[in-house]
Amino acid sequence: MRRSPGKLAMAAGAAFAAVTFAAPVATAGVAAPAWTVGPSPVQTFSAGSGAVRIQWGVTAGIPLVCTSSVARGNLASATGAVDVQIGAIAPMTWSNCSSPFGPMNPVADTSTPWKVMANSYDAGVTRGYISGVKLRLQMLTCTMAVSGRLATTYTNSTGELEVKNDATYKLTVVATTAGCSGLTAVGDNWVYAALHSVVTPSGGTTKPSIVHTS
Repeated sequence: MRRSPGKLAMAAGAAFAAVTFAAPVATAGVAAPAWTVGPSPVQTFSAGSGAVRIQWGVTAGIPLVCTSSVARGNLASATGAVDVQIGAIAPMTWSNCSSPFGPMNPVADTSTPWKVMANSYDAGVTRGYISGVKLRLQMLTCTMAVSGRLATTYTNSTGELEVKNDATYKLTVVATTAGCSGLTAVGDNWVYAALHSVVTPSGGTTKPSIVHTS
């Protein structure tokens, strides 16, 4: 039996962007693996963090520290085993970021919402990644565009979402201006680390749950 795609409304400030989640085909008479999010199968969320650590540059040695960041979007139950979209993010913001060159805040491009993907589940912990990440960073006469994926670990009991780069999931500089010469170049990778507290609905107080059954 084939389930038709469902359209989910996701919060982006006061506006909503439509996102389509496609469900895979299940074999007749056999239950498909399922990712179930609670307390509702479709829900908005917000995720605020404390300090965000970023390092960029030719050798990823230039520090950029933001006092906080906030992601908003939606979560939705879905079928599948690995690489399954269970949510989307729009918008994403960082606040009070400082570097050796002075204040500079990354600017996220969520015109195409970033996808929250699930890969594995064990004892209340879901590991996955955020795909479609796009952002821009400007300092002095240097502007760089960065894109890629970030690894995630979500723990039901604490409602904490760890977001970071690793060997597989990383952010890469894809474009620079002339003012970036000697500072960063296309192909450079960022170091990124943040710990978010996730609540539902957006701005609420309930920790969402994510459970996988096979």
